[in-house]
Amino acid sequence: MAVHERDLPVLSDGVVVSRPFAETDAAALVEIWRDPAIRRRNTVPEPTVDAAVAWIATRVGDPAPRDVWEWALVDGATQALAGRRALKGIDWRTGRAEAASWVAPQFRGRQFAARSLRLAAAHAFALGLFRIQAACEADNEASQRSLRSAGMRHEGTLRSYFVSNAGQHVDAEMYSLLAHDLTHAPAFRTS
Repeated sequence: MAVHERDLPVLSDGVVVSRPFAETDAAALVEIWRDPAIRRRNTVPEPTVDAAVAWIATRVGDPAPRDVWEWALVDGATQALAGRRALKGIDWRTGRAEAASWVAPQFRGRQFAARSLRLAAAHAFALGLFRIQAACEADNEASQRSLRSAGMRHEGTLRSYFVSNAGQHVDAEMYSLLAHDLTHAPAFRTS
């Protein structure tokens, strides 16, 4: 199934909104990219407005079908840009995709990543995907908590799976989510 990036729906649970990126997100995106934790664990452009505008243009301007879907994560209450949710490596033949996200420091601890993962997974499962998987660095406990909170199940440790931005090989923890897992995911905390 070919799905175009520009065809991504707006998804929301009332707390977090996942919507396509817009050029007006550029300044907030620059601030998010300046976070040392995001820069250490992710490959993001240099934090300049020009780089952010160019990055956004590659996400919203191409009408070709993609193997990656990227949403802007937005605080449902304030409409402030909070981060990014992606499903990448989408393979319709095998029914798989890989989940990725980053969340700005001021929005961490509010379950935006977990909530947006559930929304993206429900959308993907409704279109025919069977499995969403995520690998995160073994020392990234916050990401692991977030993946479990979304309903993902731990599958094991992948030794020397990632090469860090510093050039070191690091272990990863692998998680997966099937439609059945999503329907049985734990309730989100209310405070």
